[in-house]
Amino acid sequence: MIIVEAQISDLTPFFDYLENQLAENGVDKSPLFMPVARDKKSVSPQTKKKFEDGFSKNLDDLRFRKLWLAKDSLGKIIGHIDLRHHNDEHCLHRVLLGMDVDSNHRKKGIGEQLIREIIHFCYDNSNIDWLDLNVLSMNVPAKKLYLKCAFEIVGEISDYYRIEGDSVSEITMTKNVKSSTH
Repeated sequence: MIIVEAQISDLTPFFDYLENQLAENGVDKSPLFMPVARDKKSVSPQTKKKFEDGFSKNLDDLRFRKLWLAKDSLGKIIGHIDLRHHNDEHCLHRVLLGMDVDSNHRKKGIGEQLIREIIHFCYDNSNIDWLDLNVLSMNVPAKKLYLKCAFEIVGEISDYYRIEGDSVSEITMTKNVKSSTH
């Protein structure tokens, strides 16, 4: 397994990977890990455009996006982690993390390796002090991973989403990358 910084040419296979992940969102006994209905199986054109446009933006641009991919020995995407800014010009010192690991490759340390990669990136960039994320409260495996990687829970919003008529809470977590050992 290798972790590579994605290039624009990686986006089409990345979107295919995301659609495979969406197909598993909340299915069988797995928790919802994305705040979308279980029958949503495609990446929206708006999300695709945000990734495509964000690749060309600098870190000081609100539309900035950066993506790393975990690939197996055949080059197949088995996990990802991405960064983007909050939608506020006064929060450029903070970035939002999004990630997922293919269900066939979970519990192998890939998530931890992806998070370490991001922490190094943030630590090395003087403009970034905080790494933030949101996780659905029912996604216990993800919460455990983030806590293991020294993220702190800073809040929970009850009933944040209504997905298929169910109330879903969201937890916000953060990590100061300048005060942590990387």
